[in-house]
Amino acid sequence: MTAKRHALRARCRRPSAVAAARIADTLREILMRGLDLTNETLRFIDSTFSQPSAAELAAILQADTAPERDSLLELLFSPDEPLQIELEGRLSRPQGEQPPAAEDVVAGLVATPLAVAFHFPDGRGVLEVDMTTPLARRLVTGLGIDRVLPKGIAEAIAANVPGPGGQRLRVMLRNARFGFAPAKNEFLFALIPHLDVQEEDGWKAFAFALELLSEMEASADIFPALAARKKWLAKALHHGQRLREHLAQSNFETLLSRGQRLIWVDEALARRQMGYIDRICSAVFGRILPVDADGWSQSVDIEVLQNAADLRQRPT
Repeated sequence: MTAKRHALRARCRRPSAVAAARIADTLREILMRGLDLTNETLRFIDSTFSQPSAAELAAILQADTAPERDSLLELLFSPDEPLQIELEGRLSRPQGEQPPAAEDVVAGLVATPLAVAFHFPDGRGVLEVDMTTPLARRLVTGLGIDRVLPKGIAEAIAANVPGPGGQRLRVMLRNARFGFAPAKNEFLFALIPHLDVQEEDGWKAFAFALELLSEMEASADIFPALAARKKWLAKALHHGQRLREHLAQSNFETLLSRGQRLIWVDEALARRQMGYIDRICSAVFGRILPVDADGWSQSVDIEVLQNAADLRQRPT
């Protein structure tokens, strides 16, 4: 008996092998239908390769020395949210059941030849890329199939957000950039039933909460973190308002000569994020954090936070 057959039998004896085969089969079905290029991928293609047709891009990908070739393939085979939502039903499993091995899913995906069709949205044709083991591994790794949602969170989603909405929440949590820990789990367990995710602002508030959790230590207190973020946003908003007032009275050169830092703040975004914090605090803690208007005049360093660049806005 060949080593390949021994490996195949060993995989079949593992409890997770059936689940891995189901995930691989479902993923193959989705990929065989073809995928629409996302806006992010299309922007990368057009800016890097000067708006190529599908045929021109295929020729570029066949050249191993083409610049940005590997970056493009990595982007093409990074799963987007619609694909993940469609697959999420296969990834959900009973509590305590071991997740399938990613390499088993990869093996199932490349067991027979597969060409993945990527559809351009603007009539430039269809790009076909042969699935290889490295590309399959990239795709499967991006799915996070080994990430298990804590029991309480999974039950809260099932009870309060059924159907596609619940699948989307699970995908967002599967993609979250933090490890589950007791304090964060309790916060999410309280947030899910009381945050209305049936409308877009609810989704954005939930995404904002996940981003905030990713910046916090596992044992950090969440309410003080929300309070600190709202206070920082209020100061950044005040900074933007004061800068506009100064610009109405003086020109750029004068302000620069005085040593003033000209950092423009996206005031609309700051207000939206303060609104998200209010919705989150109301849902979880039953109260809204007040902002001390007198404290707005204090200086604020908007470089402190990791995502401070999101609030910067350059003049047009």
